[in-house]
Amino acid sequence: MNDIVRFDVSDGVGVITLNRPERLNALDDAMHPALDEAFIAAFRSKEARAIVLTGAGRGFCAGADLTRLDRLAEGRGTNYDVPRPGTLSTAYAGLGLSADTASTYTFPLAMPKPVIGAINGPCVGVGFVLAAACDVRFASTTAKFGAAFPQRGLPAEAGLAWLLPRLVGRNFASDLLMSGRMLGAEEALRIGLVSRIEEPDALLNAAIAYAHDIAANSAPQAVRLIKQQLFDGADESFGDAARTAHDLLIERLGSDDFVEGIASFREKRPPRFADL
Repeated sequence: MNDIVRFDVSDGVGVITLNRPERLNALDDAMHPALDEAFIAAFRSKEARAIVLTGAGRGFCAGADLTRLDRLAEGRGTNYDVPRPGTLSTAYAGLGLSADTASTYTFPLAMPKPVIGAINGPCVGVGFVLAAACDVRFASTTAKFGAAFPQRGLPAEAGLAWLLPRLVGRNFASDLLMSGRMLGAEEALRIGLVSRIEEPDALLNAAIAYAHDIAANSAPQAVRLIKQQLFDGADESFGDAARTAHDLLIERLGSDDFVEGIASFREKRPPRFADL
């Protein structure tokens, strides 16, 4: 595993750490393939049933590194190297994932496991996209969020204009995306962008503990289905979502996981669910 993005697994939880603390974990050209590699390792890991995504040092991800932005500006975008959604990069080929979501910036959406963002500091630009793509976000008291795209003359990147209204509503999403302003952890909690705020030295442990609870007590296959329901339901009618839920329920009532879930509850013991 590349040192600029680490992947570590312990007790059912995988932790992906962006590791350029001297640059607030800004993504340069070398960091993109390293992040792809870490996401793939997390996807393939049999031990990791839940994933935490965080940054080393005092930042989560300060967006694209200026060296990368300079290169793109010099080429006026002709050298932009992120595949168009719908086209899988070679890194993600063969994993059986949707080409719409399996990309460097939005892979948490494609991951069949829950991804918890531990936002430990500045979270800007494509870093904001990474955080928004997580299933749940915890923030430290020092976290700051900002889209920054309009200040660079750019639109909201990588589907953020679709994701953000579904997290915080159209009004707040319009405010944040069009102004590009920074908001702190307290405001992020108030508008529903994050679920919890922790002191900086407690954040990662809190996120890992939450992830471990899911890993230990929730059936991985059920979590995968729920995650897909949440994503698909954003554009479905209630009736369509309810019919899908009914069909999935009938299917899962015949599963070994359902039998195990009832047995473990009755016997007051940890469940032994099947892997993905």
